[in-house]
Amino acid sequence: MDHSVNKTETLWQRVWHDLQPYEGRWSQTWRIALLCMVTAAVSITYGIPEASISCYVLFFVMKSDAAESSVMALALVVLVSLIVAALIGLIQITIDSPVTRIIWLLGSSVVFMFLGVSSALGPLGGIIALVIAFVLTLLSYIPIGELATRAVLYAWLMVAMPMGLLLIASLLIGRNPRTLLLQEMATRLEYAAEILQQGSACSEQAHENVLTGIAQQQKRVRWVALFHLAPRYWQPWYAHAVLQSYGVLLAAYRWAQSQPQPTEHTHRLAQSCRQAAQQLRQQQRPHQLGLAELGPFASAHLNTVHNLLQQLADTANPERIPKEKTSFFVADAFSNPAYVRIALQTTLAALLCYLFYSAAQWDGIHTALITCYIVGLSNTGETLHKMLLRIIGCLIGVAITLVYWYVFIPHITSIGALMLAVFLVCLLAAWVVLGSERISYAGLQIAFAFLLINLTAGGPSVDMDMARDRIIGILLGNIMMYGFFTYLWPNSIMQFVQKNLNQANEALQQQDQALTLTAAIWHAANAAQALETARYQLDLAHLEPKSLRATPEELQAQRAQWQATQHRLFS
Repeated sequence: MDHSVNKTETLWQRVWHDLQPYEGRWSQTWRIALLCMVTAAVSITYGIPEASISCYVLFFVMKSDAAESSVMALALVVLVSLIVAALIGLIQITIDSPVTRIIWLLGSSVVFMFLGVSSALGPLGGIIALVIAFVLTLLSYIPIGELATRAVLYAWLMVAMPMGLLLIASLLIGRNPRTLLLQEMATRLEYAAEILQQGSACSEQAHENVLTGIAQQQKRVRWVALFHLAPRYWQPWYAHAVLQSYGVLLAAYRWAQSQPQPTEHTHRLAQSCRQAAQQLRQQQRPHQLGLAELGPFASAHLNTVHNLLQQLADTANPERIPKEKTSFFVADAFSNPAYVRIALQTTLAALLCYLFYSAAQWDGIHTALITCYIVGLSNTGETLHKMLLRIIGCLIGVAITLVYWYVFIPHITSIGALMLAVFLVCLLAAWVVLGSERISYAGLQIAFAFLLINLTAGGPSVDMDMARDRIIGILLGNIMMYGFFTYLWPNSIMQFVQKNLNQANEALQQQDQALTLTAAIWHAANAAQALETARYQLDLAHLEPKSLRATPEELQAQRAQWQATQHRLFS
């Protein structure tokens, strides 16, 4: 009993921690909310249907920097355009034959869900499967070819319009990836300075920063090069600086594990770290850091910090950065039956939901079908976690709607007041979305539930049927997915935990064998990222049903292995 209580307290403490501000969170939050408000206003003004979906897409596509947001927006418009072109032809084939529609729904859903879990297509595979399935199910209600074609074109407009606004916003108020990259490197150097000065790894934020690795920063380096945001001769320096700033923090963290006493040398190194961080925040390359020799008795980790700071201030970086071999499909895509099973589980659950609300003539709960596609993941634990967040977010969104209806609507006299409400709710939702994966998806559902109810038919409504049907649809979809992922080919999250732990240990072994400091840091960063993923998955293990859940002994053994691997990373 006590153990359960402690687990609950720990969970709430983590949720509270996930809601705390961090650098850049507020600036990204208000941008998302502002763009959602403008999108809703354009949809209502020009009569574009389903403004809620247009805003919902923005939450997925709008990233932390303008470059990635622009690329994602353009890619999505191209992708949706291709899908719409294919659907227009598919409508002519299937509109008069319900059986043919079901066959196409099954086939396309299985194919794209398989690609979504087994290839670099990722979540886009599920989105494509959802779009095709949803349009095909709509043909039951729009049996005239011309009207169906117009509906598909409106679907294209629902995506293209917010993406166009996102491109404009990226140009006007977007965040420069080069600026963000320099800020993130500066933050790591500031954490390192704090550790060196106090002689302990005192900050939880520093610990989490180490475990995030360098994937995000490496992506920003590619955007800087692609959009020519820095002179060509400086671009290699950015790639090396990402590794060097991460290596400084990692080496400082490793040094602090022995709980040493700070010395004059460590204070000087801390001062150099802060000086370099300040120069980075001023958009300058670190220079004149005043690094003095540490002497023969300095620890290996302090020497690493010293050497990396020297390299950071040096324009010449002869060491080659390792490149990870990538392919479109994962290594076991065609040998592991789990991927096909996941595609079949999701497809069958969605099909049963469609057949149920079609037979009952209850189209208001069509969110059941949508739920199946957007909560389906590669294992039972993560899928159930996403289901839980979807229900919680939906209920919060409906609760906000009720307050809005009975407190504010009597005083609303213009579209401006409605847009202000949209902005405030999306502000709250975006703040949650920008948290960790433990809570992020609930933010999406808060926004979607509110927008779906209040932006239908061009404005607010006080008809409770919409809210009721949405909740019932979500619950039905969750029940279907729970049944299929629990009783048909259940796939425990624990095997994914072990897979990530194996990857972390393999990366640490490669770190030990690395011939250069740059390569060693690169492998250590990969190990840290795998460890962070394993930790997140371990936290979800208790959500799995009893028939699939690991025993307390197995969980304890996996946590011990995780701790041992983390100790190896930080030693």
